[in-house]
Amino acid sequence: MVELDNNIRMVMLISMAALLVFELLNIPGMLGGGDKLFLIDMLGMGDMDAFRPDTGLSTQDFLAFAGIAALGAGYFLTAEDELDWEALLGDDDDDDDDDEE
Repeated sequence: MVELDNNIRMVMLISMAALLVFELLNIPGMLGGGDKLFLIDMLGMGDMDAFRPDTGLSTQDFLAFAGIAALGAGYFLTAEDELDWEALLGDDDDDDDDDEE
């Protein structure tokens, strides 16, 4: 399994949380005073207004939730494997025998 650096995993977690909060506030139109923000139109790639009274689920929301799921899966799948404590600690019995003699 792929293990990522903790800094990269933290960026994934923060991005996932920010996207989730954005979507949960944008779906009912809480970000635009009752209007929903459409990112593709905000970036200038669409021909409609960025804020429209289309609240509810749209294609943008489904793509955002897919991105949230991908970030979440990436975060959990790239965690470090469980440590083998026996291999890390080694055999400390030899050190104890030297002290007893």
